[in-house]
Order: sequence, then structure tokens, then C-alpha cells
Amino acid sequence: MDNLKPLNILLLEDNNEFAKNIIELLTMYFHKIFHATSIKKSLKLYKNNHIDVIISDINVEDGNGLDFIKDIRDVNVSIPIVVLTAYKDENFLFKAIPLNITSYELKPLRYENFTLLLNKLSLKFKSIDKVFIRKNIMYSFKEKILYMNSININLTKKEILFIELMLKHKDKLVTVDMIQEHVWEQKQITEAGLKNLLFRLRQKTDKSFIKTVQGVGYKLVASES
Repeated sequence: MDNLKPLNILLLEDNNEFAKNIIELLTMYFHKIFHATSIKKSLKLYKNNHIDVIISDINVEDGNGLDFIKDIRDVNVSIPIVVLTAYKDENFLFKAIPLNITSYELKPLRYENFTLLLNKLSLKFKSIDKVFIRKNIMYSFKEKILYMNSININLTKKEILFIELMLKHKDKLVTVDMIQEHVWEQKQITEAGLKNLLFRLRQKTDKSFIKTVQGVGYKLVASES
């Protein structure tokens, strides 16, 4: 389930005690958890952040979770959505079929069911080729292309190797020795050559895309701020 670790999840749940418990579990497996108690706040969080998975309660303080899911499906037909509810409602299940629900889970969510849910999500993401680095920048491992604001950015061989190395160690520092081994391979890395590579990538994206930690290494910056 390691492929879940780079992912962000949005939880719509207005029972704060239940939300606290499930967030503690989710934090062990996902990169970041966004929690909302209302549909209005959930839609705002979805709009302003990159969300990979949604878990939604049905009965929340400002409406029906099914309506929230319909709003999401209007703009994203493929994002995995998990439904949580305290009631087994066959009528709801019938209405949810066209919305491509990934899983329907009953509260309280037992640990064994939670584990099965994680496995189901992990299998869904194993086939995913494209990875979001930040909200407007995405990389395709299959195409070897970086997309910025949906416009493809062609990369040189070294730039491809560098980006894939950085993604493999996302949220961690990548040292010059690691770049030497995985990007320059048999050739000796030079300070001028590395600076030129970083300069070109920053020109193609933006200056804040790659952070230099002086004397230590480099890191991809997921946020524009």
C-alpha cells in the first residue's frame, strides 16, 4: 500500500469524534488529510487543493452526501469516492450506482474492513501512470512528459531521469551523489552541468519548482506558496 503515501484524501464527516479516529488511521497511509464537516467546505477544499481520494458521509449538516458526490462527478468522473454511513439503505445504493462509487462502508468502520478498503484503493492507484507534483504540474511516467497547466513540456533525457528520481524520493532530499548515480550514470557530474540542468527545469516550470538546500541537496516543492 506504499503507493497511497503520496496521495491526498478529503474526508467529509460531521461527527468529530468519528472523524478524529479515522483521521488517525488515514494519517498512517496517506500524505495529507483534508477534513470538512459540511458540503460547502468540502467543495471549497476540493477546488483549492489537489485531492486524490474522497471519503464522504451521507447525512451531513448542510445536505446529502450524494448531492456532494454528484457535484464532484460533474467535474471529475474518475476520482475514487468512498461512502460512509451508519445506515444500510438499499434505495441509496441504487441511486449511487451511476456515480461510480469505489466502496460503500458501514459505520462503525472495523479495522479489518478499513484494511480491505485500503487494499482496494491501492489496487486502483497501481494502474495510474500520471502523478501530480503540485496542483498545476503533472508528470507522466509512460509518456515521459511533464505537464504544466495542461500544456506538455518536453524534457531531455537527463531532465527525465532527474524528475523521476525526485518523484521516487518525493518529500525527501535528493543529494548530489544520488543525482550522480541515477542521472549522470557513468559520466562524472560537474557543478556547471548540474546548475545548467536545474536552470533549464526552473525555466520550463517556475523558479520555486525545485528547492536547493545549500550544501545538502534538492527537493521538489509541492506548493506554489
